[in-house]
Amino acid sequence: MARGSSAKSKKQASPPFHPKYEDMIRDAIVALKERQGSSRTAIKKYILNTYKLRDNAVTNNRLKMAIAKGVDKGTFSFVKGSSGTLKLVEKEAVKKEKKEVEKKES
Repeated sequence: MARGSSAKSKKQASPPFHPKYEDMIRDAIVALKERQGSSRTAIKKYILNTYKLRDNAVTNNRLKMAIAKGVDKGTFSFVKGSSGTLKLVEKEAVKKEKKEVEKKES
């Protein structure tokens, strides 16, 4: 008899009960409505309370990674350095910059 060959022993992962971390961060920044941007601790506190997540290393790590990816994509920006507050990047400002670059190249 082979161990672990039974179909019953394999467990399928269930989908999470919350949206993507990037979406949760965006919602937190919008909901907090701070002029100078929202701090990581304020964002984390909002996400933990709103989406009922556990405050553990996994959540902290995924939050940190989502912030880093969002900054790389241009969704978020740091106001005063990498350890400062986060703000959403306005989409219109990005489009205007691209148009100016295209005009200069022509």
